[in-house]
Amino acid sequence: MKFWRKYHPDIDAADPRFKQVSLIYSVLLIMSAYFAIIGTLNVTLFHAPEIAFFDYLGLILALLILRYVSQGGNFRIASWAVIISIATILLAFVHLAEGRNYSLMWVTILPPFAFFLLGRQDGSWVSAIILGYCSWYLYQLINQQVTANLGLGALFNFIEVATAQVFLFRFYENSRQEAYDQLQKTAITDPLTKVFNRLHLDNTLNAVIAQANRFNQPVSVLLLDVDHFKAVNDKYGHFVGDKVLIKLCDVLRETIRETDSVGRWGGEEFLIICPNTNQQQAIQLGQRIIENVRAEAIENDIHITVSIGSATYMNDGEDTIDQLLLSADQNLYRAKHAGRNQVLGTP
Repeated sequence: MKFWRKYHPDIDAADPRFKQVSLIYSVLLIMSAYFAIIGTLNVTLFHAPEIAFFDYLGLILALLILRYVSQGGNFRIASWAVIISIATILLAFVHLAEGRNYSLMWVTILPPFAFFLLGRQDGSWVSAIILGYCSWYLYQLINQQVTANLGLGALFNFIEVATAQVFLFRFYENSRQEAYDQLQKTAITDPLTKVFNRLHLDNTLNAVIAQANRFNQPVSVLLLDVDHFKAVNDKYGHFVGDKVLIKLCDVLRETIRETDSVGRWGGEEFLIICPNTNQQQAIQLGQRIIENVRAEAIENDIHITVSIGSATYMNDGEDTIDQLLLSADQNLYRAKHAGRNQVLGTP
């Protein structure tokens, strides 16, 4: 169901909204076809114009919501409109049929739509309210002896099916969300050090620079490299070398600010992105990192040092992201050749 992409070219498969939007369009098309066919059958074959009225009402609502989302409407509002429409039509059918012809069983199709479109929390309470009301309505019909086709057994069966639906789909949504969250985390995380990976750093830097351009703010980056890391690997082995990188990232996370982002740029190089930070502030942060790394014992009293190159994006119409990273790399090179264990910025 990809035809809707022409209405929302900004939503691709990596967008968290992709599945929800695809489901909304699918449900609306199914609703339109279903209500049109069933409404016509109720008029021509079953001679039930009162039920056909609600079928055609569902068709009109589905087409209106479809038009709303295709013109850029809010997907959250559209999701609620779909659920309210389905619930209204189903409850109207239940009341018209007075619980006969297994009309109440149709209500059990609501939970999957509610969970998929509204999420776990809203899907749970919407399903519970609708199914609870139907259970109460069925009990009233039995007490009033409106229908001879239903008894307490039917009531208990309906409650069992309804309860199983709610818990089943809530469990499914929990599992799906946990799997999605883990996938998202894996996609942006370096597997060894658990800091961000290169891809996420690229995306973050693009977003931070775009915001800096909008609000005319500076952005600084710190490119950090472990001094003599090859010697650590040669002397202690790669297993200890990995521990050095892991411990280094712990120190970096503890030192940087909440607004900063740190990730593995490659090998033993790490990049720190500092929004709304000028050159002087970036140098000060780099000095704190150097002090904290030097003071921290990594593994078996192994101490390391780092060299840092700093660069600042000033939004003066001349800087680019590539130039920013190139400046940081050049300053890192200068720091190493000046004796290492220091931070240098653009002079």
